[in-house]
Amino acid sequence: MRSVPSLLSMIGDPDPVGAAVMPWDYIRMRREAAGLSIAQAARPFWHHGEHQADVERNFRRIETVGIRMKRLWSMTRSFPLSLTVYRQLCDTPADRHPRLCRACGWDEWTPQLDVEGFDCTWAQADPRICSLCAQTGRRVFPPRLPNPHPRQTPDRGHQIAA
Repeated sequence: MRSVPSLLSMIGDPDPVGAAVMPWDYIRMRREAAGLSIAQAARPFWHHGEHQADVERNFRRIETVGIRMKRLWSMTRSFPLSLTVYRQLCDTPADRHPRLCRACGWDEWTPQLDVEGFDCTWAQADPRICSLCAQTGRRVFPPRLPNPHPRQTPDRGHQIAA
């Protein structure tokens, strides 16, 4: 009898944690987990009506695929977000990213309670998500990978990344 599985039996086994979370997806997951639209999340950051469009545009920009902000302000006025995790997602290789819930972006160093009032942990049924997302039935966020090639626009020009 073999006590160690053969290499052939390991081929094709999916990684239980999945692909790396990108910075733009982390921001969007945290915002959506708080149940906020971009306009609602931006509201605490503008105090005069003429600033509303600029602030909302900045929020859309940081969620744009391929955008990594050098300086990101604290978003805790709107929703919980770890700037340390965001910097790690921006600056480190994918294999060194912190483990994040694939539904809400929670990491194990951020305090969060589940539905029953206990500290959040990794779900038993699906190791990609936290216990809160498992209890509430939140779906896994589909990753949005950057497109390295410019897309053709209708007037045959190329879309240029900001």
